[in-house]
Amino acid sequence: MTALPPNAMGWTVEQVKQWAVAEVGIDAQDADQLVKQKIDGRALHTLTEAKLERWGIPGGPAGLLMEAIEGLGGGGGSSSVTARERSAGALPVVSESTVAFWRA
Repeated sequence: MTALPPNAMGWTVEQVKQWAVAEVGIDAQDADQLVKQKIDGRALHTLTEAKLERWGIPGGPAGLLMEAIEGLGGGGGSSSVTARERSAGALPVVSESTVAFWRA
């Protein structure tokens, strides 16, 4: 197994599969779905648990992947909403000071 580049955003489809099997611990059959969908490092950060399940990755491995993706950081943007919350349709939490600013 070759070492993965430190910045997950630059991973290839095969490196994402390698990470999913070796680091996350999902089986190769589920990781093959990531290859089939051409999930590279950039696309990895756009995934939702619902999308993974729709592709045939069971809930357990899908949840593990989402948790691991959150741990990678480097997602798209500075939103405080986690990937798991995005997949559940949650909205970001807004602080009281932000609300007060917009009401003024």
